[in-house]
Order: sequence, then structure tokens, then C-alpha cells
Amino acid sequence: MKAIIRCTAKWIITAALFGGVNGAFAKDILTSTPSTYLIASELMKGTKVTTQYLPPKRYGIERLPNWFESKGRQKVAQAGESATVAVTISSVWEADPTFIYARQGNIRLVEIDAAQALTPRAQGVAALSLSDGTISKYSWLNPTNLIRMASIVADDLKKLWPEHKLTIEANLQRLMLDVRELINLQQEAIFENDIDSVVLLSETLEDFVSGNQLFVVERLYDAELEWSQQQKQHLKSLFSDDETLWLVTSRKPSKSLLELVPEQRILVVDPVDRWGAKGVKADNPFERWQITF
Repeated sequence: MKAIIRCTAKWIITAALFGGVNGAFAKDILTSTPSTYLIASELMKGTKVTTQYLPPKRYGIERLPNWFESKGRQKVAQAGESATVAVTISSVWEADPTFIYARQGNIRLVEIDAAQALTPRAQGVAALSLSDGTISKYSWLNPTNLIRMASIVADDLKKLWPEHKLTIEANLQRLMLDVRELINLQQEAIFENDIDSVVLLSETLEDFVSGNQLFVVERLYDAELEWSQQQKQHLKSLFSDDETLWLVTSRKPSKSLLELVPEQRILVVDPVDRWGAKGVKADNPFERWQITF
């Protein structure tokens, strides 16, 4: 009887360590951006290693440091207790709080920087310098960067879970093919609509226009409610003088904007900076990166 109890107790401890009766692992991978969630979860498909998106779905990337510091502190530390990896983009976003706060629950937590490999001959994303001298953290909007990010994360995941090496490699190849298809679809949409020169309303889309080799005629980053009459008139003149010009924005155009710019020459791009209502769909993970009119 004692032998049975000891055996049962040993089984329970083992199950707790490796995920429980149903064999499901704890949330092994933690992350805080939809792009890194997509990459990690897609790379580990076919395994029992799971990925957790930490922030509230409605929070954009700019609000995350405050959430981690206040309401999210305890939740993230608890998530870190059973996690193995925190996937970040700290090399392009120094304020990425994922690893720092998750590590409070687990000193052995490993950080994978998806934007910069932590190796002697490190590969990294094509980091974009902004006008104020900072680096754009929206590197995922350049599809070519997604390929590099996936490769960086895959290399480290194979070392952490060598038993899944072949699965990760197969998933990486599939992921890279999906991104190349995405690039082709974006280029096809841009070509078919003769989008070349643009007015950019959001700094978050600098990586998008750079990745798609669009020429920026004008940048207007002030909040629309703060535009002067002179700015409005200038914007209207730009589009009346050049019928090939497009406006690229991350927001649904307002009525006042539509009075200045023809609706058929406005391209709205999802910055994919929060989970939101769309999230990352398992059956079509790159849906939000596609250009739609």
C-alpha cells in the first residue's frame, strides 16, 4: 500500500512539473506583442509547448510599460514562475517590459530578443532610425523583418527544446514561405493600385512604407484635431495637384479628413500594435498584415 502511495505521489509531482494529467504544458513562452506571439506560437505548432500573450487585449504597445508597472506586475510575475522563455524586441524597444517583470517570478527565465540574436555573429532586423534619433519599434510591419525575427527565435527555441528541433525547423520553413507570400500579396496590391508616393500620417507606419519602398512626400504626425487651417489647406492642395498621391494612415479616416483627401486614395494599415478584437488567428495568422481596400 505504501509503495502504491509513493508511486502515486511521484506521478503527481511529475505531472505537476510537466503539465498535469492531460499532458498540457504550462505557458512556456511569454510575450507582449502580437508579432512575437505569432512567431513563437507558429514555430511551436505540433508540440505541447504553449505561448501566452500577457497584456490586456485592448492595450496598445505605448501603454504597456505602465500596465506592467502597476496592474500587471503580479500577473506577469506569476506567469513567469512556470515559464521558460520571454520573447521580446528589447533591442529596438528598450522599454519592452516583458522579461524584466516576468523574471521576478523566475530567476532562471531565458530572454529571446526577436529583433537581435544574442550570438557572436548576431543577425538582426533592419532597424529604422526615426527623425528624433530613436529606433522604430514597429519593425514587424516590414515583412522582411518577420523572416529574420522568425529565424532568430527558431534558433534559440531549438536549443531550449532540442527534442522539437525537426518540428521547429519544419514550422520555420512554412512560416518563411507564408511571409514571402505575404510580401508578394502586398507588392501586388500596391502595384495594382499604383501606390508609389504617399503622405504619411502615422510614425508607426514608417517600417511599412520603408519595407514596401514607398516614397514619402510629406509626414504629418500632429493629431488631426490640432491641424491648423494652413496644414489642412496644404494637405488638400497636395492631393488636388497630384492625382497619383496616396495617404497612408493607421486610423479609419474621419469625416473632416475625407473633406481634404479622396477616400479612394486613402490606405489604412493595421499597425498590429495590440491584440484588439482581431488578435492572431491560428488559421490565418498574417491576416492583419494584408493590404485591403
